Amino acid sequence: MKFSQNFFSKRNEIEIQSVTYGLNLFIPTFILILSSLFENYELTAELGIIIGINIIFTQIFSSNARSLIISKKSKIPIQSFILFRILITFLILLINLLIIYYYKFIYTYLLFQFSILIVIQWLNELILTYFEIKKKIRETYLYLYFEIIFLICSFTSLLFFQDLLYILVIFNSFLFLFFCNNYYKIVKNIIIKINNIKLIKLSLSSLSFFSSFSISFANLLWRLVIISLCGKIYAGIYFAGFAIGSLPGTFFNNTYGPSMIKKNLKFKKIRQIFIFLYSILLISLFFYSIKIYNNIFVSNLDTQIVCTFISLIGSFFMLKGQYYRQYLIQKSNYQSNVFKTDVFYSILVASIVPTLFFIGNYKLVIVSFLVSSVISYLTYGLIYKFYLNK
Repeated sequence: MKFSQNFFSKRNEIEIQSVTYGLNLFIPTFILILSSLFENYELTAELGIIIGINIIFTQIFSSNARSLIISKKSKIPIQSFILFRILITFLILLINLLIIYYYKFIYTYLLFQFSILIVIQWLNELILTYFEIKKKIRETYLYLYFEIIFLICSFTSLLFFQDLLYILVIFNSFLFLFFCNNYYKIVKNIIIKINNIKLIKLSLSSLSFFSSFSISFANLLWRLVIISLCGKIYAGIYFAGFAIGSLPGTFFNNTYGPSMIKKNLKFKKIRQIFIFLYSILLISLFFYSIKIYNNIFVSNLDTQIVCTFISLIGSFFMLKGQYYRQYLIQKSNYQSNVFKTDVFYSILVASIVPTLFFIGNYKLVIVSFLVSSVISYLTYGLIYKFYLNK
């Protein structure tokens, strides 16, 4: 209890917003991982595609809104950003419907509910941003509580019923009502003048957009190539393993990492606990992987465990690479060079799966995340040393 109070009360440390933003970003990925743990690999594979597609489109039209609003460098009010996203939401949902129909996915209704989930969370990102700048911590807590309840209910529903549709409809309804209620409070008695052209230019003209777009596109291309070359079962296994391995680096990059580096925050105790638990997990998985060595690519669950073990090794390199990247963005004048490097890195990453498949068929694809993590570590580590030694 003392640690919890300490953790959330210190202004210069990670606040509750980081946890809330993190869950708002990662809930679809957590569900993907859960579905794989229950060995529903077809759903895992289809979810991987839908999540990747929606990341691309929400990234295209994000307009760097959250960063601009928090930095107070935007000449466009938050109300206009929100209204712009509302208008774009209809386009994104239509694209989702076309993609689900084109690929003839099995879980049609469930996938569309996930599409709705992602775009409503995208809308609520700006509501949470509004809470952050207005210091409305109680509302943020409310949103976090419902996120946690949804995850618990999702696990229970998968465990006993192998079905998420109804719980997802209920959670989407809550998210929608939460958004409508708070959006009304924000825009009440305010006349919104939105310049769509200006917002679209903000979205498409910056180097940061090309950076985010290239990384998201490479991620989606990964998934499409894996599902095409390896089939849905192995795609689901790999997506889950890669998702677990990518959690530390993605969470660092998208939640507390930028603030931690910018404010020179140190978390020695938390880091020591993390390293200790991480080491125990890796050692346990290492010995278990040796034990089940003959079952790799025979038992789906054992294959997933080995994929997770290999990907978790990669998470160390990915986390280090993301630290170098964020340090240059937050602490140097070389942000534009980092964004250009992101495009180069994305091209390298996009070529990994086809190359590994050509060398060793679908079996070698299992090390894709580890390879991409090492490339991230080397790429950003080299530019980190190059620019700081200037």
